[in-house]
Amino acid sequence: MNKAAIYKEYGIEYKAGKILSPIGWINPLLVDGNSKIGKGVYHFSTLAGNKEYTANVNGEKIQVLGTCGCTCENGYCTKANYNYQSTIDALAIRTIIAREHTSFCERAIMAQIQADSVKTIRIHATGDFFSRAYLEMWKRIVANNPAVIFWTYTKETAAENAFNEFENANIVKSNVPMIDNVNSETNGYNFGHIDYIIALYDFLNAMGKSVYICHCGIDKNQHCTNCTACAKCEHVLFIEHSTGYNAAKDPRFNEIVSLIESQDKSFING
Repeated sequence: MNKAAIYKEYGIEYKAGKILSPIGWINPLLVDGNSKIGKGVYHFSTLAGNKEYTANVNGEKIQVLGTCGCTCENGYCTKANYNYQSTIDALAIRTIIAREHTSFCERAIMAQIQADSVKTIRIHATGDFFSRAYLEMWKRIVANNPAVIFWTYTKETAAENAFNEFENANIVKSNVPMIDNVNSETNGYNFGHIDYIIALYDFLNAMGKSVYICHCGIDKNQHCTNCTACAKCEHVLFIEHSTGYNAAKDPRFNEIVSLIESQDKSFING
């Protein structure tokens, strides 16, 4: 069955690589990787932050509110990716579809999983769960695709355990316990400078939590394509990147390298 026929089964017109949505012809909603994620891992993203962005949508300039209930100005996505208007425009379209046309969003994602033989999905390279209806949409998609691996991150505590019933999906907690006597502007989140990440790793391990430090902070060739930690661990920690902080110049760089290399390698595929 070709792609047009698959989309038609979901009540969606597909032509020349585009789908007809309630706001006009747009690209399919899932994107195949990026420079950080790697190819083969599809992602669905929305505008991050808790502010309005000016976006060009089908020739019209409109204001679109981000989907995070918190302020994400310290997040790498808003400091790097959002320097490009084309990125804002593409994310705005997905945000509008997800927020105002949730039924279409669900059908379009379901169709694309089948049409593109999608095996792995990262929900939100940027963005977060902004409503109960949107979260329930993803739960239905996960339930209806048991052979697909899903993972995401959230700062919404009400959503942290929403995927616990599924074997094929995981939500990594972006909120973590505060650590006493650690001076870091990211204290309470799962990313930061090396000294904070080392302290947080030790703290969570002492609590008996499933915790892993992502390799991407020290190895730019490490992508989600060849790692499954975020699909399995309750806590995944990230060395701050794309914000001007240079981990390689940190005095504790060699220490974090040793710690990362000492972790369970079963999450790395090749």
